[in-house]
Amino acid sequence: MSGPAYCGASVHSLDEKARLIVPKRLLDAIGDPEAEFVLTASPDGCLWLVDKRKFEALSSQLEGDLLDQAPRRRWQRRLVLGYAESCALDKSGRILVPEVLRNFLQLGTSREVVVVGNGDVIELWSATAWRDATKPIDPRSLQNNTVGSAAG
Repeated sequence: MSGPAYCGASVHSLDEKARLIVPKRLLDAIGDPEAEFVLTASPDGCLWLVDKRKFEALSSQLEGDLLDQAPRRRWQRRLVLGYAESCALDKSGRILVPEVLRNFLQLGTSREVVVVGNGDVIELWSATAWRDATKPIDPRSLQNNTVGSAAG
């Protein structure tokens, strides 16, 4: 992994203008207050805040034939590229979370967002989705590369 390593989780609230304060530990890891980012939807149900260069590399991986026969690949491309929004930190270390991405998170009336540093990406989760995603995992479910409770 190149670049900053983001880690840690904390709960924050969107302000009345739908801006989110990026936690200081993550701002310190970013280092450059003028860094450019892309905020987009993740196949996991969260949002990814990704350095623009990292996003360009991800976009290259997703490129392909528009008539690609693999529905999952088309869905991933549609999700990650279709929701992508350029963003930058403001002088107070905040980012604007556009309405379409707030809707993707399914925040409803809640403005609570869990900010998670996950290596080379910062994830934004609704509090409900984060609780669901971090429920204890039955180790037997990992045998089939699935996460969740194992049947029987």
